[in-house]
Amino acid sequence: MTYRMNTLLDKLDELSHYSGSWLTLRQEGKRLNHRVAELREREDRLDDVLIIALVGGSGVGKSTLLNALAGDELAKTSEYRPCTSIPTVYHPPGARLDFSTDTHNVSGSALEHLVVIDTPDSDTIEKAHRESVSKILQHCDLIMMCADAEKYLDEATWSLLRPLQQERSIVCVETKASVAPTVKEHWLARLTEEGFSPGQYFRVNSLRTFDRKLSGAQSDAEEYDFPQLETYLQSELDRDQIRRIKRSNASGLLAKTIGSLQTAVNEDAVHFEQLREGLQRIDAELAQAGLAVAEQRLFSESHLWNYALGKETSVRTKGVVGTLYKVLEVVRTLPARMMQWSPWSMSSGIGQRAATLLSKDDAPATALTLDSAELKQLFLQKESELGVLLAKAGFEVQGNTQSYDSYINTLGDYVGEILRGSARERIVRRAQLISSWPLAVLLDIPPIAFFGITAYGVVKEYFAGVFLEWSFFIHSGSVLAIILVAELVLLSLLARSMAWSARRSSIGDLKKAIRGHRMAFVYERNALDEANAVRDEIDALQQVLKDY
Repeated sequence: MTYRMNTLLDKLDELSHYSGSWLTLRQEGKRLNHRVAELREREDRLDDVLIIALVGGSGVGKSTLLNALAGDELAKTSEYRPCTSIPTVYHPPGARLDFSTDTHNVSGSALEHLVVIDTPDSDTIEKAHRESVSKILQHCDLIMMCADAEKYLDEATWSLLRPLQQERSIVCVETKASVAPTVKEHWLARLTEEGFSPGQYFRVNSLRTFDRKLSGAQSDAEEYDFPQLETYLQSELDRDQIRRIKRSNASGLLAKTIGSLQTAVNEDAVHFEQLREGLQRIDAELAQAGLAVAEQRLFSESHLWNYALGKETSVRTKGVVGTLYKVLEVVRTLPARMMQWSPWSMSSGIGQRAATLLSKDDAPATALTLDSAELKQLFLQKESELGVLLAKAGFEVQGNTQSYDSYINTLGDYVGEILRGSARERIVRRAQLISSWPLAVLLDIPPIAFFGITAYGVVKEYFAGVFLEWSFFIHSGSVLAIILVAELVLLSLLARSMAWSARRSSIGDLKKAIRGHRMAFVYERNALDEANAVRDEIDALQQVLKDY
């Protein structure tokens, strides 16, 4: 159990030093740190003396009880008015004592392992007296709740003890027992209702015992349970029992600490859920807006994809028609290559950078800036909405001027990865298909066949002595040109069709990439994830405690 206690204390100590943006846990940190220190101190004092505090209202006989236990007048007594202004500490020689308040120490107790303290009256109007009682209660291990038939329900005493529920062991002592009916059943029932679990109940007549001890007489029945009380203190509260009491107190304090911490961090559970849903909604809206900007600036520009596919195809073309297609592409893209600027590029050069990503295998990770006034306005609006949700959930709202820039850069990175990755692969695959040998041969058959047939006719006529007119050659050349132009047009249409197909498929990839990733408000989302992890950790601590 000690190992588990230390493990739990280490976890609580770690939580007490939380410095994130969740204000609720930060506010609990100081209180938690104090509790951890107190628990560690209690663990260190398991083998120390057991400190017993006699607590009760004025005139109930606390001082008389102490005197009766000691067999000597250690504390002044009075039946009608308070007599104890500072605590009287009855302790064995050599006991280490430090109660953070003035005390009257009396050494020489025969109770070897016990320290018994007579505290000021709990119902006093003196503030200093009540503060003194509170300090003693903070250091004690066992509370002897002293009362008579008139003051066992004294609210002033209850108000001092309620904060210590589960943290201290309690023994009830009815100090003025007589032939009158006992209040035991009603007192114990009320204690149970208040959340206390008294371990023992003694009904004694302290004054009768004190007088008997001073006179040296033998005990009699009119002392009621006083002999049992002495046996309990002298014999039953041995070292093992003292350790059990101290450990029980520490376990109760630990359970109370974790329980109160769990209650505090779960108070914002509804607002946490609203924040989580709000982040999901904001993500979806910003993803849709970012996707619209990307489609408008890049994926709607068919010339960009035609240029990339044409350039990739011209590198791989074969045969006569392929060579002519390569020449045509060189001529068509000459202005863009000379000026390093293409007609479809935006003024910012985003089109040129996108073309580079689509056209080169070794293209660098060029930044794509998809900034727009509408997108920024939407982002700032969502940032304001998120700030309200964060404040409701107990988070510190911090203005982050880099948030929008980070979002735009992340959006550009995702688009760039699509262009450099799957979109580029599609362009290459389609270029390989267009420039494949079967298609090249198929395209070259008509012009080569026509040229061969025409050449054969010219040679045949030449050996027959017939000289062909220039019109024949002009006509044949025109037909050949028409065939080549038709095939070039067909090849260009095929390339454009495949460029369109690559563009549509890449838009699908872009939608998956943007909608599947959280790009905006990373700091805020990490803060929420961290807080949820803390809540889960506290729940786990509570479960470990239940399994003790």
